[in-house]
Amino acid sequence: MKYDRQLDTASMLQDIKTLQVKFEATNDEDEQRTLEEDITGKILWLLWCGICADVDELLPKVVDFIRKEEGMKRCLVEIPWVIASTEPADDQMHLQRIMYDAGAKTSKYQLWLDARAREQARWSGTNSGSPTIGDQGTTPSTSRQTPSTPEV
Repeated sequence: MKYDRQLDTASMLQDIKTLQVKFEATNDEDEQRTLEEDITGKILWLLWCGICADVDELLPKVVDFIRKEEGMKRCLVEIPWVIASTEPADDQMHLQRIMYDAGAKTSKYQLWLDARAREQARWSGTNSGSPTIGDQGTTPSTSRQTPSTPEV
């Protein structure tokens, strides 16, 4: 996975603070969950970019050191085998996915807001089948009795 070499750290930190304020202001569990994922993903992405930048900077020094040390060359051969033999746990895969979502600028919170708006629009434009005030409507009943007509 590539990382953002030009990451605007100050902007990312401001985004995280904004999401935290929204998180603290809501009681909706679904909204909190999506905000948690976005906050965690942005933090992980920020750290990932920092780690990758450090590795890019240090890698030439490490390679130079390994070339000079004969015993280190054998260790390098074993590293791919160790990496290939480890399977990430489900929780690690989940964290990796939300980190990649943050890197791709995919917001679970925004997706949730969009889905909620579509659902509200779907239901706000239709009132068929729903009783209104003064209307008994046509809602199904579990009672076997026929409705009585009020006497005047």
